[in-house]
Amino acid sequence: MLSIGEFSKISHLTLKTLRYYDEIELLKPASIDSQNNYRYYHLSQLKTALLITRLKNYFFSLEEIKDILANLEDTDFLNAKMQTKQEKLTKHITDYCSLLQKLELDIQRLNKAEHIMGYLDKIEIKLMNHLTFHILSQRKQMNTADFLLHFNELLSRALFANLAPIAKPLAIFHSAEYVPEKYDVEIAIPLAEATHETKVFNPGLCAMATLTGSYDELPSIHTKLHMWIKDNHYNLNGAPFEVYQTNPYSTSEENNIVEVYFPIQ
Repeated sequence: MLSIGEFSKISHLTLKTLRYYDEIELLKPASIDSQNNYRYYHLSQLKTALLITRLKNYFFSLEEIKDILANLEDTDFLNAKMQTKQEKLTKHITDYCSLLQKLELDIQRLNKAEHIMGYLDKIEIKLMNHLTFHILSQRKQMNTADFLLHFNELLSRALFANLAPIAKPLAIFHSAEYVPEKYDVEIAIPLAEATHETKVFNPGLCAMATLTGSYDELPSIHTKLHMWIKDNHYNLNGAPFEVYQTNPYSTSEENNIVEVYFPIQ
């Protein structure tokens, strides 16, 4: 048996941490002296301590680790948990790499004595009359995280009805404010012919800017469009919409191409 001090020294877990693990029933001592309340551990429990530390290094929460320890003999369960964590970490790494690239670009601008927000000046705005389409659409209050799922529903409807798209899919944003968990969005597919399910989409004159890359840059595109509209003495004349020039299912984030339109008058 090992005293809590000896166990702490070998496992590199502090006494405070070991007492907390005991309190939450993550790693309980093998026995507690009834007279002095000293905690004692089996040598074999060091493997459990090592596993807990290993899983913590993978950013598992203590609750997740407790769940894993309770199902340790179930290798399929552990494998599924590890693969899910791998996917999350991979996404975090990708996000941080993208963030690092943006940081490096901002540092380059500052080294050239350019304003850190100077990138807004490089966003090109075009004035154009958008084409009139017959669209098959569905309008829902949706979580933006489920955006592709709703698009897939509409695409399935179109394919089932043998309807032929004539242009890239689009989304019309009707919400008055940004509420990503409950966003009023109308997703639409332009069709070659009208049906009893379609309606005419005719936004007319629009200010348009193209987003290339991450959707995180959409606020910059929207800001520049609003500034341009004000500077050129136009007014908004309808809900903004986006046209997806690349397939979000098969295109990496850095290669996304989205046209952002603001109807104006």
